[in-house]
Amino acid sequence: MKIKHVWSIKEQATLLKRLSTLLEKGYTLNEALNFLYVNEKGKKKDDLNICLSQLTAGYSLRKAFTILRFHRDVLSYLYFAEEHGDLEFALKEGSEILHKKITHLDQLFKILRYPIFLIITVFVILGFVQSVITPQFEQLYSSMNIESSFFSQFLLLIFSSLRWLATFVFMSFIVLVIYYFTSYKKKSSEEKMNIILKIPILKSFFVMIFSYFFALQLSNLLRGGMSIFESLKTFEKQRIMPFYQVEAKILIQKLKAGTGLHQIIYERDFYEKELSQVILHGQANGQLARELYMYSQFVIERLESKLNRITMVIQPTIYGFVGIIVLFVYLSMLLPMYKMMESI
Repeated sequence: MKIKHVWSIKEQATLLKRLSTLLEKGYTLNEALNFLYVNEKGKKKDDLNICLSQLTAGYSLRKAFTILRFHRDVLSYLYFAEEHGDLEFALKEGSEILHKKITHLDQLFKILRYPIFLIITVFVILGFVQSVITPQFEQLYSSMNIESSFFSQFLLLIFSSLRWLATFVFMSFIVLVIYYFTSYKKKSSEEKMNIILKIPILKSFFVMIFSYFFALQLSNLLRGGMSIFESLKTFEKQRIMPFYQVEAKILIQKLKAGTGLHQIIYERDFYEKELSQVILHGQANGQLARELYMYSQFVIERLESKLNRITMVIQPTIYGFVGIIVLFVYLSMLLPMYKMMESI
């Protein structure tokens, strides 16, 4: 079935938010989609009609959104909603996650847009200085029998180093792209995650994301009346996120061997150690579902705070780098003139 419109992340988030609001007000899913269909225009109206036809044919909302090529996070939330029965919660949570993605990407784009323009401009000027102006000064030095100063030679060395650095960064990017398509994509989900966890910058983010998603969905399944074992079986059955499918299989095997869930989670490198303590405490007081949900909210808040701190550091760092390069370019043009004036 061919869709009429490619939904952006923002459009998906808006649709999920509107659906969750309508469900909260007492609409059924069909009534909510019909209401949105009536008030929509253009290609999105045609796509909502596809959703309605899928529901009429007996398919789930997840199936309909799969046809519309919605974000994988949305599909995973809907999969677990089919198991625990709280569709309104899944739509609301999925909408919030997508909105957070949009917010952080927009923030990062605004922060990097002007500095990246400055860096490109500076490197163009740097190339011009090194290929045109510097050779002229060297030729002038030679004709006037003037020896270049140590600082001038130092600046030339820096410019040469920056050129090689830019070349190295570009070549490294090409190598990473080739590695991704020829090797990384062919690895199993667990092998991919193990590679990611070896990268210090990415490790903390992914561990927080894994812990958040696992805790949130396990909480929802437990609230829906499932046992831990049944919940992990639900993780194992899904095909949307292969990592959790493989991970659930390993957790189930260890549970069958008699190891407690908190101990298993503690020994796995993919989760925060605090998650193990939350599980132990929740099982002890009989409120595991509630404590997992609260923990998941704390994790997403910490993750958001961490992303905000990093984005706020990026811009001043880039500005500082650009400022230093501009200073070096200025000195490389100014100092030779002073040198010649002293020799006259």
